[in-house]
Amino acid sequence: MDLNTAELQSLCAQILDLVDADTAEVSIRDANDLHLRHANNDITTNSLTSKRQLGLSVSYGQRSASISFQGTDPASLKEAVTKVQTMAKLAPENPEHMPPVPPSQFAEPTAYSEKTAAAGPEDALRWVRPVIEAARAAGLESAGYLQKNLLTYTLANSSGLFVAQRQSSIGFSMTARTRDGGSGWASTQVTDASELDLTPIGERAIRKAQDSRNPIERPPGRSTVLLEPAAVRDLISLLLWSLDRRDFDEGRSFLNALVEDGKDPVGQDIFGNANLISDPLFAPAPSLTHSGGEPLTHTEWIKDGVLQHLVTGRYWAKAKGLASQPMPGNFIIPGDGLSTEELIGKVKDGVLVTRLWYLRMVRPESLLYTGLTRDGTFAIRDGEIAGPVKNFRFNETPANVLKQLIASGKPERVLGSESDEPAHVPPMIVDGFHLSSVSDAS
Repeated sequence: MDLNTAELQSLCAQILDLVDADTAEVSIRDANDLHLRHANNDITTNSLTSKRQLGLSVSYGQRSASISFQGTDPASLKEAVTKVQTMAKLAPENPEHMPPVPPSQFAEPTAYSEKTAAAGPEDALRWVRPVIEAARAAGLESAGYLQKNLLTYTLANSSGLFVAQRQSSIGFSMTARTRDGGSGWASTQVTDASELDLTPIGERAIRKAQDSRNPIERPPGRSTVLLEPAAVRDLISLLLWSLDRRDFDEGRSFLNALVEDGKDPVGQDIFGNANLISDPLFAPAPSLTHSGGEPLTHTEWIKDGVLQHLVTGRYWAKAKGLASQPMPGNFIIPGDGLSTEELIGKVKDGVLVTRLWYLRMVRPESLLYTGLTRDGTFAIRDGEIAGPVKNFRFNETPANVLKQLIASGKPERVLGSESDEPAHVPPMIVDGFHLSSVSDAS
Protein backbone atom coordinates (compact mmCIF):
# COMPACT_ATOMS: atom_id res chain seq x y z
CA MET A 1 0.00 0.00 0.00
CA ASP A 2 1.31 3.47 -0.87
CA LEU A 3 2.23 5.76 1.99
CA ASN A 4 0.79 9.24 2.31
CA THR A 5 3.02 12.31 2.58
CA ALA A 6 3.14 12.29 6.38
CA GLU A 7 4.06 8.59 6.43
CA LEU A 8 6.75 9.12 3.81
CA GLN A 9 8.21 12.00 5.78
CA SER A 10 8.22 9.87 8.93
CA LEU A 11 9.95 6.98 7.15
CA CYS A 12 12.62 9.29 5.74
CA ALA A 13 13.19 10.77 9.18
CA GLN A 14 13.58 7.28 10.69
CA ILE A 15 16.29 6.44 8.17
CA LEU A 16 18.14 9.75 8.50
CA ASP A 17 18.08 9.46 12.31
CA LEU A 18 19.94 6.15 12.05
CA VAL A 19 22.77 7.67 9.99
CA ASP A 20 26.04 8.67 11.65
CA ALA A 21 27.75 9.77 8.42
CA ASP A 22 28.45 13.40 7.57
CA THR A 23 25.66 13.60 5.01
CA ALA A 24 22.84 11.39 3.78
CA GLU A 25 20.14 11.28 1.12
CA VAL A 26 17.08 9.02 1.02
CA SER A 27 14.96 8.26 -2.04
CA ILE A 28 11.75 6.25 -2.20
CA ARG A 29 10.06 5.18 -5.42
CA ASP A 30 6.58 3.71 -5.10
CA ALA A 31 5.49 2.39 -8.51
CA ASN A 32 2.14 0.80 -9.32
CA ASP A 33 1.76 -0.36 -12.90
CA LEU A 34 -0.93 -2.01 -14.98
CA HIS A 35 0.09 -3.86 -18.15
CA LEU A 36 -2.27 -5.17 -20.82
CA ARG A 37 -0.91 -6.79 -23.94
CA HIS A 38 -2.76 -8.17 -26.90
CA ALA A 39 -1.63 -10.08 -29.98
CA ASN A 40 -3.39 -11.96 -32.77
CA ASN A 41 -6.53 -10.02 -31.85
CA ASP A 42 -6.66 -11.49 -28.37
CA ILE A 43 -5.52 -10.53 -24.87
CA THR A 44 -2.26 -12.26 -23.96
CA THR A 45 -1.13 -10.58 -20.71
CA ASN A 46 -2.92 -8.68 -17.99
CA SER A 47 -0.93 -7.80 -14.89
CA LEU A 48 -0.75 -5.47 -11.92
CA THR A 49 2.62 -4.81 -10.29
CA SER A 50 3.54 -2.84 -7.21
CA LYS A 51 7.09 -2.11 -6.12
CA ARG A 52 8.72 0.07 -3.49
CA GLN A 53 12.42 0.78 -3.92
CA LEU A 54 14.39 2.67 -1.31
CA GLY A 55 17.80 4.20 -1.84
CA LEU A 56 20.27 5.59 0.67
CA SER A 57 23.48 7.47 -0.07
CA VAL A 58 25.89 8.53 2.70
CA SER A 59 29.24 10.26 2.76
CA TYR A 60 32.19 10.85 5.05
CA GLY A 61 33.92 13.83 3.54
CA GLN A 62 34.64 12.86 -0.07
CA ARG A 63 34.04 9.16 0.55
CA SER A 64 30.56 7.98 -0.30
CA ALA A 65 28.47 4.91 -1.05
CA SER A 66 24.89 4.05 -1.98
CA ILE A 67 22.58 1.11 -1.36
CA SER A 68 19.15 0.02 -2.61
CA PHE A 69 16.73 -1.99 -0.48
CA GLN A 70 13.03 -2.68 0.02
CA GLY A 71 12.36 -3.52 3.65
CA THR A 72 10.96 -0.74 5.85
CA ASP A 73 10.83 -2.51 9.22
CA PRO A 74 13.31 -1.27 11.86
CA ALA A 75 15.69 -4.22 11.42
CA SER A 76 15.88 -3.76 7.63
CA LEU A 77 16.47 -0.02 7.95
CA LYS A 78 19.25 -0.52 10.49
CA GLU A 79 20.88 -3.21 8.35
CA ALA A 80 20.84 -0.97 5.25
CA VAL A 81 22.35 1.97 7.13
CA THR A 82 25.08 -0.18 8.67
CA LYS A 83 26.02 -1.68 5.29
CA VAL A 84 26.15 1.59 3.37
CA GLN A 85 28.16 3.37 6.07
CA THR A 86 30.67 0.53 6.12
CA MET A 87 31.02 0.76 2.33
CA ALA A 88 31.42 4.54 2.44
CA LYS A 89 34.27 4.34 4.95
CA LEU A 90 36.12 1.94 2.64
CA ALA A 91 35.45 3.86 -0.58
CA PRO A 92 38.18 5.96 -2.24
CA GLU A 93 37.78 9.71 -2.10
CA ASN A 94 35.81 11.19 -4.96
CA PRO A 95 37.01 14.71 -5.81
CA GLU A 96 33.71 15.40 -7.58
CA HIS A 97 31.49 14.43 -4.66
CA MET A 98 28.84 17.05 -3.92
CA PRO A 99 26.88 17.58 -0.70
CA PRO A 100 23.12 17.02 -0.77
CA VAL A 101 21.03 19.69 -2.45
CA PRO A 102 19.61 22.31 -0.09
CA PRO A 103 15.85 22.70 0.47
CA SER A 104 14.00 24.49 -2.33
CA GLN A 105 10.53 25.66 -3.27
CA PHE A 106 8.84 23.47 -5.89
CA ALA A 107 5.78 24.21 -7.97
CA GLU A 108 2.86 21.90 -7.22
CA PRO A 109 2.94 19.31 -10.02
CA THR A 110 -0.07 18.71 -12.26
CA ALA A 111 1.15 15.34 -13.49
CA TYR A 112 -1.15 13.13 -11.41
CA SER A 113 -4.78 12.11 -11.96
CA GLU A 114 -7.02 10.39 -9.45
CA LYS A 115 -9.08 9.02 -12.35
CA THR A 116 -5.99 7.33 -13.72
CA ALA A 117 -5.09 5.98 -10.30
CA ALA A 118 -8.59 4.51 -9.90
CA ALA A 119 -8.61 2.77 -13.28
CA GLY A 120 -8.22 -1.01 -13.10
CA PRO A 121 -7.93 -4.05 -15.37
CA GLU A 122 -11.62 -3.96 -16.25
CA ASP A 123 -11.18 -0.40 -17.52
CA ALA A 124 -8.15 -1.40 -19.55
CA LEU A 125 -10.12 -4.22 -21.17
CA ARG A 126 -12.98 -1.82 -21.90
CA TRP A 127 -10.61 0.63 -23.58
CA VAL A 128 -8.73 -1.92 -25.68
CA ARG A 129 -11.49 -4.31 -26.73
CA PRO A 130 -13.04 -1.98 -29.37
CA VAL A 131 -9.75 -1.51 -31.23
CA ILE A 132 -9.19 -5.27 -31.27
CA GLU A 133 -12.70 -5.79 -32.63
CA ALA A 134 -12.14 -3.10 -35.25
CA ALA A 135 -9.00 -4.86 -36.46
CA ARG A 136 -10.79 -8.21 -36.56
CA ALA A 137 -13.69 -6.71 -38.50
CA ALA A 138 -11.21 -5.29 -41.03
CA GLY A 139 -9.60 -8.73 -41.49
CA LEU A 140 -6.32 -7.61 -39.89
CA GLU A 141 -4.18 -8.96 -37.08
CA SER A 142 -3.48 -6.52 -34.27
CA ALA A 143 -1.00 -6.39 -31.42
CA GLY A 144 -0.77 -3.70 -28.80
CA TYR A 145 0.42 -2.67 -25.39
CA LEU A 146 -1.36 -0.54 -22.81
CA GLN A 147 0.51 0.52 -19.70
CA LYS A 148 -0.77 2.55 -16.77
CA ASN A 149 2.00 3.95 -14.57
CA LEU A 150 1.61 5.52 -11.13
CA LEU A 151 4.71 6.85 -9.41
CA THR A 152 5.30 8.52 -6.07
CA TYR A 153 8.86 9.81 -5.86
CA THR A 154 10.19 10.98 -2.51
CA LEU A 155 13.52 12.61 -1.76
CA ALA A 156 14.90 13.69 1.62
CA ASN A 157 18.37 14.55 2.87
CA SER A 158 20.42 15.68 5.83
CA SER A 159 20.35 19.27 4.57
CA GLY A 160 16.65 19.47 5.37
CA LEU A 161 15.16 18.74 1.94
CA PHE A 162 11.94 16.77 1.76
CA VAL A 163 9.78 16.48 -1.35
CA ALA A 164 7.19 13.87 -2.34
CA GLN A 165 5.48 14.13 -5.73
CA ARG A 166 3.16 11.89 -7.73
CA GLN A 167 2.92 11.23 -11.46
CA SER A 168 0.50 9.19 -13.58
CA SER A 169 0.26 8.23 -17.23
CA ILE A 170 -1.46 5.82 -19.58
CA GLY A 171 0.29 4.93 -22.81
CA PHE A 172 -0.98 2.78 -25.66
CA SER A 173 0.55 1.66 -28.92
CA MET A 174 -0.88 -0.68 -31.54
CA THR A 175 0.40 -2.43 -34.64
CA ALA A 176 -2.02 -3.71 -37.28
CA ARG A 177 -0.95 -6.06 -40.07
CA THR A 178 -2.59 -7.40 -43.20
CA ARG A 179 -2.13 -10.97 -44.37
CA ASP A 180 -0.09 -9.76 -47.34
CA GLY A 181 2.48 -7.73 -45.43
CA GLY A 182 0.87 -4.34 -44.83
CA SER A 183 1.77 -2.87 -41.46
CA GLY A 184 0.53 0.20 -39.58
CA TRP A 185 1.16 1.67 -36.14
CA ALA A 186 -0.14 4.45 -33.91
CA SER A 187 0.18 5.52 -30.27
CA THR A 188 -0.98 7.94 -27.60
CA GLN A 189 -0.19 8.92 -24.02
CA VAL A 190 -2.26 10.85 -21.46
CA THR A 191 -2.03 11.89 -17.84
CA ASP A 192 -5.76 11.66 -17.10
CA ALA A 193 -7.73 8.52 -17.96
CA SER A 194 -10.78 10.62 -18.85
CA GLU A 195 -8.84 11.97 -21.85
CA LEU A 196 -7.99 8.53 -23.24
CA ASP A 197 -9.61 7.72 -26.60
CA LEU A 198 -8.18 4.68 -28.36
CA THR A 199 -10.64 4.65 -31.26
CA PRO A 200 -8.66 7.04 -33.49
CA ILE A 201 -5.44 5.22 -32.57
CA GLY A 202 -6.84 1.91 -33.76
CA GLU A 203 -8.31 3.50 -36.88
CA ARG A 204 -4.97 5.10 -37.76
CA ALA A 205 -3.02 1.85 -37.36
CA ILE A 206 -5.61 -0.10 -39.41
CA ARG A 207 -5.68 2.48 -42.20
CA LYS A 208 -1.90 2.59 -42.44
CA ALA A 209 -1.73 -1.21 -42.60
CA GLN A 210 -4.28 -1.35 -45.39
CA ASP A 211 -2.58 1.45 -47.32
CA SER A 212 0.93 0.00 -46.98
CA ARG A 213 0.33 -3.29 -48.84
CA ASN A 214 2.51 -4.13 -51.84
CA PRO A 215 5.15 -1.44 -51.38
CA ILE A 216 7.49 -0.55 -54.23
CA GLU A 217 11.17 0.21 -53.91
CA ARG A 218 12.15 3.86 -53.89
CA PRO A 219 15.82 4.73 -54.43
CA PRO A 220 17.64 5.71 -51.24
CA GLY A 221 19.47 8.99 -50.80
CA ARG A 222 18.92 12.39 -49.24
CA SER A 223 15.24 13.18 -49.39
CA THR A 224 12.57 15.47 -48.08
CA VAL A 225 10.73 13.55 -45.37
CA LEU A 226 7.57 14.15 -43.39
CA LEU A 227 8.28 12.72 -39.96
CA GLU A 228 5.17 11.93 -37.96
CA PRO A 229 5.22 12.82 -34.22
CA ALA A 230 6.53 9.44 -32.98
CA ALA A 231 9.58 9.73 -35.24
CA VAL A 232 10.12 13.33 -34.16
CA ARG A 233 9.99 12.54 -30.45
CA ASP A 234 12.54 9.74 -30.79
CA LEU A 235 15.06 11.89 -32.64
CA ILE A 236 14.61 15.00 -30.50
CA SER A 237 14.86 13.05 -27.25
CA LEU A 238 18.28 11.86 -28.42
CA LEU A 239 19.28 15.46 -29.09
CA LEU A 240 18.03 16.73 -25.73
CA TRP A 241 19.93 14.05 -23.82
CA SER A 242 23.11 15.26 -25.55
CA LEU A 243 22.85 18.97 -24.71
CA ASP A 244 25.42 18.75 -21.91
CA ARG A 245 27.73 21.55 -20.75
CA ARG A 246 30.51 19.34 -19.46
CA ASP A 247 30.59 17.25 -22.63
CA PHE A 248 31.09 20.44 -24.63
CA ASP A 249 33.70 21.91 -22.30
CA GLU A 250 35.69 18.67 -22.46
CA GLY A 251 35.42 18.41 -26.26
CA ARG A 252 33.15 15.35 -26.31
CA SER A 253 29.95 16.95 -27.65
CA PHE A 254 28.50 17.09 -31.14
CA LEU A 255 28.31 20.85 -30.51
CA ASN A 256 32.10 21.12 -30.65
CA ALA A 257 31.94 20.60 -34.42
CA LEU A 258 29.17 23.17 -34.86
CA VAL A 259 30.81 26.24 -33.31
CA GLU A 260 34.16 27.93 -33.77
CA ASP A 261 36.96 27.03 -31.37
CA GLY A 262 36.80 29.13 -28.25
CA LYS A 263 33.15 30.09 -28.68
CA ASP A 264 30.34 29.11 -26.36
CA PRO A 265 27.51 27.25 -28.14
CA VAL A 266 24.90 29.01 -25.98
CA GLY A 267 23.73 32.02 -27.95
CA GLN A 268 24.73 30.51 -31.30
CA ASP A 269 22.32 30.08 -34.20
CA ILE A 270 22.72 26.33 -34.73
CA PHE A 271 19.29 24.82 -35.30
CA GLY A 272 17.63 26.68 -38.15
CA ASN A 273 14.34 28.15 -36.98
CA ALA A 274 13.47 25.40 -34.49
CA ASN A 275 12.10 25.82 -30.97
CA LEU A 276 12.48 23.35 -28.10
CA ILE A 277 10.97 23.91 -24.66
CA SER A 278 10.48 22.08 -21.38
CA ASP A 279 7.82 22.99 -18.84
CA PRO A 280 6.76 20.66 -16.00
CA LEU A 281 3.38 22.40 -15.77
CA PHE A 282 2.56 22.15 -19.49
CA ALA A 283 -0.97 20.74 -19.32
CA PRO A 284 -0.91 18.32 -22.32
CA ALA A 285 2.30 16.62 -21.11
CA PRO A 286 3.24 17.55 -17.53
CA SER A 287 6.05 16.12 -15.42
CA LEU A 288 7.35 16.25 -11.86
CA THR A 289 8.59 19.71 -10.89
CA HIS A 290 12.04 18.72 -9.65
CA SER A 291 14.97 16.62 -10.77
CA GLY A 292 17.09 15.21 -7.97
CA GLY A 293 15.83 17.95 -5.67
CA GLU A 294 16.53 20.80 -8.10
CA PRO A 295 13.45 22.74 -9.24
CA LEU A 296 12.27 22.36 -12.82
CA THR A 297 10.72 25.41 -14.46
CA HIS A 298 9.71 26.59 -17.93
CA THR A 299 12.93 26.53 -19.96
CA GLU A 300 13.56 27.50 -23.57
CA TRP A 301 16.36 25.20 -24.72
CA ILE A 302 16.31 26.36 -28.35
CA LYS A 303 14.59 29.57 -29.48
CA ASP A 304 14.28 30.36 -33.20
CA GLY A 305 17.28 28.10 -33.82
CA VAL A 306 19.48 29.71 -31.15
CA LEU A 307 20.74 27.46 -28.33
CA GLN A 308 19.69 28.95 -24.98
CA HIS A 309 20.78 26.41 -22.34
CA LEU A 310 22.86 23.29 -21.71
CA VAL A 311 22.29 20.69 -19.02
CA THR A 312 24.85 21.48 -16.31
CA GLY A 313 25.41 19.14 -13.38
CA ARG A 314 25.97 20.53 -9.90
CA TYR A 315 29.66 19.64 -9.73
CA TRP A 316 30.45 21.12 -13.13
CA ALA A 317 28.44 24.23 -12.34
CA LYS A 318 30.48 24.76 -9.18
CA ALA A 319 33.78 24.05 -10.93
CA LYS A 320 33.01 26.54 -13.72
CA GLY A 321 31.19 29.15 -11.69
CA LEU A 322 27.91 28.54 -13.48
CA ALA A 323 24.32 27.98 -12.44
CA SER A 324 23.32 24.34 -12.46
CA GLN A 325 20.73 23.27 -15.03
CA PRO A 326 19.02 19.89 -14.46
CA MET A 327 17.76 17.58 -17.17
CA PRO A 328 14.10 18.37 -17.92
CA GLY A 329 11.22 16.01 -17.20
CA ASN A 330 9.45 16.61 -20.52
CA PHE A 331 9.95 18.38 -23.84
CA ILE A 332 7.76 20.38 -26.18
CA ILE A 333 8.05 21.57 -29.78
CA PRO A 334 5.31 24.18 -30.36
CA GLY A 335 4.71 23.47 -34.07
CA ASP A 336 3.01 25.57 -36.75
CA GLY A 337 -0.45 24.04 -36.21
CA LEU A 338 -0.85 22.55 -39.69
CA SER A 339 -2.62 19.23 -40.22
CA THR A 340 -0.70 16.27 -41.60
CA GLU A 341 -2.70 16.61 -44.81
CA GLU A 342 -1.64 20.25 -45.14
CA LEU A 343 1.98 19.26 -44.61
CA ILE A 344 1.70 16.55 -47.26
CA GLY A 345 0.42 19.23 -49.62
CA LYS A 346 3.67 21.15 -49.18
CA VAL A 347 5.90 18.26 -50.35
CA LYS A 348 6.62 17.93 -54.05
CA ASP A 349 8.69 14.76 -53.81
CA GLY A 350 9.42 13.00 -50.54
CA VAL A 351 8.67 10.25 -48.05
CA LEU A 352 6.21 10.08 -45.14
CA VAL A 353 7.66 8.21 -42.15
CA THR A 354 5.24 6.90 -39.52
CA ARG A 355 7.86 5.92 -36.98
CA LEU A 356 11.46 4.83 -36.46
CA TRP A 357 12.85 1.67 -34.97
CA TYR A 358 16.08 0.29 -33.49
CA LEU A 359 17.94 3.60 -33.26
CA ARG A 360 21.62 3.18 -32.46
CA MET A 361 24.52 5.58 -32.13
CA VAL A 362 27.03 5.51 -34.99
CA ARG A 363 29.28 8.51 -34.33
CA PRO A 364 29.01 10.30 -30.96
CA GLU A 365 31.12 13.27 -32.02
CA SER A 366 28.50 14.25 -34.61
CA LEU A 367 25.46 12.66 -32.88
CA LEU A 368 24.98 10.42 -35.93
CA TYR A 369 22.35 7.72 -35.45
CA THR A 370 21.15 4.87 -37.59
CA GLY A 371 17.82 3.10 -37.55
CA LEU A 372 14.91 1.88 -39.66
CA THR A 373 11.58 3.26 -40.80
CA ARG A 374 8.68 1.00 -39.91
CA ASP A 375 4.91 0.40 -40.01
CA GLY A 376 3.87 2.86 -42.67
CA THR A 377 6.34 4.42 -45.13
CA PHE A 378 4.83 6.21 -48.11
CA ALA A 379 5.97 8.19 -51.14
CA ILE A 380 4.72 11.76 -51.54
CA ARG A 381 4.50 13.29 -55.01
CA ASP A 382 3.07 16.66 -55.95
CA GLY A 383 1.48 17.15 -52.55
CA GLU A 384 -0.30 13.78 -52.37
CA ILE A 385 0.40 10.32 -50.99
CA ALA A 386 1.60 8.27 -53.97
CA GLY A 387 1.54 4.80 -52.41
CA PRO A 388 3.62 2.68 -50.05
CA VAL A 389 7.36 2.22 -50.43
CA LYS A 390 9.72 -0.28 -48.85
CA ASN A 391 11.28 0.71 -45.58
CA PHE A 392 14.65 2.44 -45.33
CA ARG A 393 17.66 2.39 -43.10
CA PHE A 394 18.61 5.95 -42.25
CA ASN A 395 21.83 7.58 -41.06
CA GLU A 396 21.12 11.02 -39.66
CA THR A 397 21.87 13.37 -36.80
CA PRO A 398 18.99 14.92 -34.83
CA ALA A 399 20.80 18.27 -35.06
CA ASN A 400 20.27 18.26 -38.83
CA VAL A 401 16.60 17.38 -38.34
CA LEU A 402 16.08 20.69 -36.54
CA LYS A 403 18.46 22.62 -38.77
CA GLN A 404 16.72 21.40 -41.94
CA LEU A 405 13.18 21.89 -40.60
CA ILE A 406 10.91 23.36 -43.28
CA ALA A 407 7.45 23.27 -41.67
CA SER A 408 5.66 21.59 -38.80
CA GLY A 409 2.15 20.63 -37.84
CA LYS A 410 -0.11 20.34 -34.84
CA PRO A 411 1.65 18.82 -31.80
CA GLU A 412 0.50 15.56 -30.23
CA ARG A 413 1.48 13.57 -27.16
CA VAL A 414 2.61 10.21 -28.48
CA LEU A 415 4.89 7.33 -27.58
CA GLY A 416 8.02 6.43 -29.51
CA SER A 417 10.48 3.57 -29.33
CA GLU A 418 13.25 5.28 -27.31
CA SER A 419 11.57 6.56 -24.12
CA ASP A 420 8.22 7.18 -22.46
CA GLU A 421 8.88 10.61 -20.93
CA PRO A 422 6.09 13.10 -21.64
CA ALA A 423 6.60 14.79 -25.01
CA HIS A 424 4.34 17.02 -27.08
CA VAL A 425 5.65 17.33 -30.63
CA PRO A 426 4.33 17.99 -34.15
CA PRO A 427 4.87 16.20 -37.46
CA MET A 428 7.75 17.90 -39.27
CA ILE A 429 8.89 18.33 -42.86
CA VAL A 430 12.67 17.95 -42.95
CA ASP A 431 14.84 18.51 -46.00
CA GLY A 432 17.88 16.43 -46.92
CA PHE A 433 17.17 13.52 -44.55
CA HIS A 434 19.59 10.67 -45.30
CA LEU A 435 17.68 7.52 -46.23
CA SER A 436 20.85 5.51 -46.69
CA SER A 437 19.57 2.17 -48.00
CA VAL A 438 16.42 0.17 -48.70
CA SER A 439 15.32 -2.40 -46.12
CA ASP A 440 13.19 -5.42 -46.99
CA ALA A 441 11.84 -5.63 -43.44
CA SER A 442 8.09 -4.96 -43.25
